[in-house]
Amino acid sequence: MADERDERVKVAQDYVAMALADFDMDALIATLWAPVVQQVEGSGVTVTPEQRTKIDTLYKDTFAAPMAALMQEQAGLMADMMTIEEITALRDFYATPEGRSVMAKLPQLTQAQQPGVMKLINDKMPALMPKVLEIVNTAP
Repeated sequence: MADERDERVKVAQDYVAMALADFDMDALIATLWAPVVQQVEGSGVTVTPEQRTKIDTLYKDTFAAPMAALMQEQAGLMADMMTIEEITALRDFYATPEGRSVMAKLPQLTQAQQPGVMKLINDKMPALMPKVLEIVNTAP
């Protein structure tokens, strides 16, 4: 079994290396701070371009290295969750021009979807939290 896992890890490491080579970490990090700025601006505060740059730099300094390290750990997780055929298919797809293009666009996809996700969460939380608290505060 260990040999099979080792084989999955190796193929997954190939995939992760390929994915990270084309991955726009700066764009991903922008998806982390953009909702915060949107929330601040939603409260009536204007965030200047200079302030956005400072926030972007702060987030990059805080998250770039740890995020890259987390992404490197993905190979082991993939090996535990996926078959060799699945990992190989991912690796082979991301080796194509289309696959590399998709990988480069994932942060923009996340950023485009983020406002809708945040709105959904914000809309549902007022009704959801009392129910969660009721569950947690009810004796087993």
